Amino acid sequence: MMDKNRGMNRDRNINTGADINTDMNTDIMINLSAPETGDPLKSSDSSIRIENNDSRIRRFFQIDVPFQITLEYCSGSDPDDYVNIVTLSAQKSIFYQQTLLEKNWFKINSVPHFHDFYEFLIVLEGSLIQQIEGKDYLYNAGACCLINRGLCHLEHYTTKCKVLFIGLAPSFMEELLDSAHASLFQNERLIYDSPICHFIHDDRKHAGKKAYLDFIPAYQNNQHAAQMHRMTESIFAKLMCPSFGASYQIKGEICALLDYLSSARNYHCTNICIDSSSDFLIFSRITRLFEESSGRMSRADLERLLNYSGGYLNRIVNKYTGMCLYDYGMDFCLKKAAKYLTESNDSISSIAAKLQFSNRTHFYRLFKEKYGVTPKEYRRAAALSPDSILPPYPQNIKTRI
Repeated sequence: MMDKNRGMNRDRNINTGADINTDMNTDIMINLSAPETGDPLKSSDSSIRIENNDSRIRRFFQIDVPFQITLEYCSGSDPDDYVNIVTLSAQKSIFYQQTLLEKNWFKINSVPHFHDFYEFLIVLEGSLIQQIEGKDYLYNAGACCLINRGLCHLEHYTTKCKVLFIGLAPSFMEELLDSAHASLFQNERLIYDSPICHFIHDDRKHAGKKAYLDFIPAYQNNQHAAQMHRMTESIFAKLMCPSFGASYQIKGEICALLDYLSSARNYHCTNICIDSSSDFLIFSRITRLFEESSGRMSRADLERLLNYSGGYLNRIVNKYTGMCLYDYGMDFCLKKAAKYLTESNDSISSIAAKLQFSNRTHFYRLFKEKYGVTPKEYRRAAALSPDSILPPYPQNIKTRI
């Protein structure tokens, strides 16, 4: 492997290329230590220790601080482009640089790593491929995942991007979540019902279980990138310029991140067990987006949000449902129509318009095909006896994973 340090001097101001503040055109300038020689992660300034670093099979990362934050900036897609890496914690900090070829060496040679801490991966800009237990998953700007202990993975950079990694020691994560017991506000205890809390508690009970949480921004959350930048900048600022109370403030910032990701208004979260296929993850993402948009999301919108072709998305939906992409979305739309008919006093024309039907006759025809009755008859049956609401006609559904 090539030398990762590239003749850098120690203790100098280094441009991270991060440009985290979305309201400013200046990059963050950080006074950090650069390792003199050898592997940067073997430096005493690194908060991560690596076991089996020379292994051609897998490496094991250990954290020796409560938490650490790593910001990585990839300048492009050519082998000679560079990746700047900044790692900060309350006790240690380090900066180093690699060429893209060096950074992707472990991907090229299929040498993943796993660790003894929880890790958030958050894509701030661009995209990257996260390989988890040998399967590749594409993460675009705003998307993130939470990886548990013992899950083998590695990152593959293919284009210009900015990525944030947050490593949390199990004891530190437990301290954050358990603190809700003594919280001043009832709403703080809602975290106990969140996917993140369930995921951590499950990992504590079943150490070694291979699972992770996948987060994609809600369709209506068009501020996700800016919000993630603001949170990242705030944590960095408190780490770089700590004052009295900084420890509590950083814990508060991380709690705010957990709360933000836990809200269905902001993100769709899916718990993925490693025996699921990569297709199932994409199918889950499609399902979440259709649920949020009542099925009224175009193929072009799905292509843009998920970064896959419409034909590929259509094949995945057909694999799990036997339906085409349009029919699967329409299934969500008509279920929402049935919900409006039974739970609101809106006129049928208003409901059709709300669900983006410009032709009322078309809406009536599709609804009757699914439920066997017209919208008016469906509403009347529900009013007479809620328990007698007709179920939809059976769909030709294939066995789902």
